[in-house]
Amino acid sequence: KYRLLIAKKAHKFNLKLDFDDRFQEGLIVLYRSILKYDEHYDKTFTRYFEHNLENHLISLYRKERNYGKFLMNKAAALIDYSVDESHRNYYSELEIAQALSELSEFEKAVFRVRFLLKRTPAESAKSLDCQIKQIYNAVDRIRAKIKMHLE
Repeated sequence: KYRLLIAKKAHKFNLKLDFDDRFQEGLIVLYRSILKYDEHYDKTFTRYFEHNLENHLISLYRKERNYGKFLMNKAAALIDYSVDESHRNYYSELEIAQALSELSEFEKAVFRVRFLLKRTPAESAKSLDCQIKQIYNAVDRIRAKIKMHLE
């Protein structure tokens, strides 16, 4: 009696490729619906089963769709790890010196203390006699200027 209903729902969700698998899933949902059905519901068993089957098929569709997205993201991540030989990741001393010459005196002092001496922002602020906020702002400016100059 319910085989036609299961087949109809499987076709409704356009699951022709996995029809046999979906049909088996439908039979499992039918079995679970039989076990869980309570006559006190305001629905007939057929409507109860149909509702459960639709919800189950929707869940399967969502899982497959999300798994497809997951695989696409994973494939994209694998592609991103390819080696790009054309990009330089080194600079000459002259290029670095030119980039550093773009910095103000305060930024040069922050660069020396923060990056060359590897001090924390609090230690840098204390040694340069300024506020931590000024150190953070200077670091942002330093990074922007160096990045702009080296690119």
